[in-house]
Amino acid sequence: MPDSHRGVRQGREGLPIVYVVGAEKHTKLSQGLAHFLREADPRRVPNGLYGFSDRALGSKRESVEVTRAALTELAQAFGRDVNGRDGKVRFRRFGLVNWLLQQSDADNGANAVDGHTPTLLRRLREREILRRGVFGFLRSPQAEFAVGNVPWWLQLLCLYVFPLAWFRIRLGLGGEYRWLLRQPYLSPADPGTFIGFAEKLTGPNKDVEDIEQLRKLMTNAFMEDLRVAYRRRFWRPRAARRMSYCVAILDGTTPVNGGDTLLETIIDVRIDTGAFDPLLVIACNTAVPEPGSDLYAHWGDNRLWTLDDRRYDGWRDGFLRHARARTHDSWYLPLLVPDPMSPTDPGYDFTRQKEVAQDARLRIPAPPLWARRSTGRVLAAAVALVLAGAGVRQWYAIQDYQSAHCGLDVFAADSGTVQTMPTGECVGVAPYGFSFQTSDGKLRATLQTINELNRKADELHKQDPKRPLITLVHLSALFSTVDRSPRARAYVREALQGAASAQSRQLRKSGPVEPIVRIYPANAGSGMRYGPQVAEILARLKEKDPTILGVTGLDQSREATGRTIRALTKAGLPSVGTILSADTLIRQSPMYFQISPQNRREAAVAAAYAGRLRYRTGEKIARKVRILYSDDPMDIYSDNLKDDVEKSFKEIGFATEIIPYSTPSVDSSRISAGLIDLGRQACHYSGLIFFAGRAEDFESMLGGVNEACNSEPPIILGGDDVARLAADAERRKNFPGISYDFLDFALDAARCDSASELYAELAELFPDECSQLESSSLDGHAAIAFDAVRLYVNAVRQLKEEFLDMPLTSATIWHAISGVYGDKALDGESGMIDFGGDVDRQVPLDKLISVQRVDGFGRPAQVGFCGRVGGLKQASWCPTLEVGPVR
Repeated sequence: MPDSHRGVRQGREGLPIVYVVGAEKHTKLSQGLAHFLREADPRRVPNGLYGFSDRALGSKRESVEVTRAALTELAQAFGRDVNGRDGKVRFRRFGLVNWLLQQSDADNGANAVDGHTPTLLRRLREREILRRGVFGFLRSPQAEFAVGNVPWWLQLLCLYVFPLAWFRIRLGLGGEYRWLLRQPYLSPADPGTFIGFAEKLTGPNKDVEDIEQLRKLMTNAFMEDLRVAYRRRFWRPRAARRMSYCVAILDGTTPVNGGDTLLETIIDVRIDTGAFDPLLVIACNTAVPEPGSDLYAHWGDNRLWTLDDRRYDGWRDGFLRHARARTHDSWYLPLLVPDPMSPTDPGYDFTRQKEVAQDARLRIPAPPLWARRSTGRVLAAAVALVLAGAGVRQWYAIQDYQSAHCGLDVFAADSGTVQTMPTGECVGVAPYGFSFQTSDGKLRATLQTINELNRKADELHKQDPKRPLITLVHLSALFSTVDRSPRARAYVREALQGAASAQSRQLRKSGPVEPIVRIYPANAGSGMRYGPQVAEILARLKEKDPTILGVTGLDQSREATGRTIRALTKAGLPSVGTILSADTLIRQSPMYFQISPQNRREAAVAAAYAGRLRYRTGEKIARKVRILYSDDPMDIYSDNLKDDVEKSFKEIGFATEIIPYSTPSVDSSRISAGLIDLGRQACHYSGLIFFAGRAEDFESMLGGVNEACNSEPPIILGGDDVARLAADAERRKNFPGISYDFLDFALDAARCDSASELYAELAELFPDECSQLESSSLDGHAAIAFDAVRLYVNAVRQLKEEFLDMPLTSATIWHAISGVYGDKALDGESGMIDFGGDVDRQVPLDKLISVQRVDGFGRPAQVGFCGRVGGLKQASWCPTLEVGPVR
């Protein structure tokens, strides 16, 4: 049995040549042995029976053919399916040698090309192709009809190129081909190539080769195939399931018919190779060797030939003692078979009954538990379950990851910098063009344009690495809120378009001091509530990408906005607010700047403008003002603007009335019955209604006015946030009969065909936006965002002009921004940006504020403006300039 020989050193173990003699009266002994092996329990023992002819060989060379015939029949017997999937053996090496020996009419080299035999190569190729099911089918006649309509080039590949390539690979890497060049017989090193060695075995070439070497080559190939089949590897459990060796039964072996020659050849190969082969040979002969013969000498004392239960153990002990002697003696295990009992023998009946009563079948032990097919199936099922469980777990992990990262998988470029918050909003930073799940097609197109500009910036930096590369993060709110329509987010899109226009303009410039600009869009969620979390993401990004130097944008003056500014400062990033106006924001951080005016200036302009307001009849309005503001404690803009407006109007003698209104949470609908009631109550008010709240709340209030006094609305002046409503033509159409004024941070000269740098860029980047300018004011967000990017660019340019080799850091950029004043002031699209030369000043002096009027369906029209804008002069009613008039 195989397990009894495991772990024994090579060359110190072997199976005997069992030679059964004296079986003259046992006429069917070999068939009985074969039957006994076939009926083994629970599975048959692989066995083969070959009977030798009684004819004596005419020459020694005939022994080669006898050996080949015997080994061929045994190989066929061992390879039959009846032996089971785990019992049959594939004879690749012997099959190749046997095939070569039968190529008697092969070209002997007369037409050789480059030392190769074309005919032999062709036959080898055909043999290899026919052994492969796919190639064989393609070459079969049945396939002729199937490939009739296949393109010629595909036929060429499938029928010729692929098979030829496969053959060449097999010829160089196939196990049987390589083995033939490594085995010890017939000097494979001469000539050293497979085809050269193969020629030795074909045609007349083999007739000049050594007979003994040919026999040994065939026998060694046969036995090597057996060794490979029984060789245990962890990836081949089939070998471990072979619990019985192959048994070769050779009937009628004699010294003259080639039988004993085969036995001697097997022993010679075992001695020469020193390798264990899993083959038990049983030779049957009726005649006992004559004393003095070689076989008799090999067997030793005939008194030891008797059949005994301990005979094998005795042979094995002797074999282990004499195995290194390299003689034939130790391999033979002769057994003298006694004559069968005669039916007339007194003990015949008892012996027969005893044999019937006993189960005389050969018992084959079960394979190791780990190697059994049932174990394999269980393991396969367990592995499948584990893999399925791991797959399900991984699927849920992927789903959880995607749910936590805005639907992006782990391989998405932006997945590591975006997060899904408990409100369902997608927040974070999108360096690679992620659209934050927005449903606004125009906003997605804008983000895609910015991503394309960023790729262009990377290419420019590769082409000219000496130019400084800076990355600015445009941080805003409401990219993907759960309670906003795309129309309500128009201002976000326009601000991004303004930043993109400044980026595009800068990318066309050249020179060592002109920075290359990248813009990373970022979303802080509704009301900037998740700004601190985004600042943490930016801090991690900044560690990997030191070109991130600052932040622009920042949306809505809320408590969360202040926390965001502080978090950005902690991350070491300066920030430039675009539309923030609350007075308290500058106290959040010395690294915070804003290019929009503060609420106190907005209130002063509103009070100055209110002093000249008149009714349609021409009469001045009553000197009183009703201020509507949000009581949301998180909305510091509304509360601060209310205080500033109250103070400014009192200073010019207006009576003030303060009325708060409540709004639902930002997570729910913004429609408020209280605001509608306030709109109704505003009708017939003889003074000024000043709205210090948000655009969406202003829209609700207008709904109440529209219901109660559409034909005679009160005089209404809205704060700068109302510009978001006025900029949306679709939303303005809801109130065609109501006129109102509002404060804005930009002029009304928004024309894409104008000489303005901003609108010239907009016309090129966003032509669809320009087509709507007849009804859209762009509400100043584009201009202010444009100027915010330019502020950073100018700061970098000034640094590089003075100190070309100075490294760009957040600290140096922050210091450079504070130096924007006087002759270095920025004449921007949203007015002059001049920080006055005071290092503690974070808000521009005399920043532009315009008064716009909405009347009917038309676009807002400018009533006047205050502040410095190039060479233009502010309105006569404006507050006095802090710097002085522009010359």
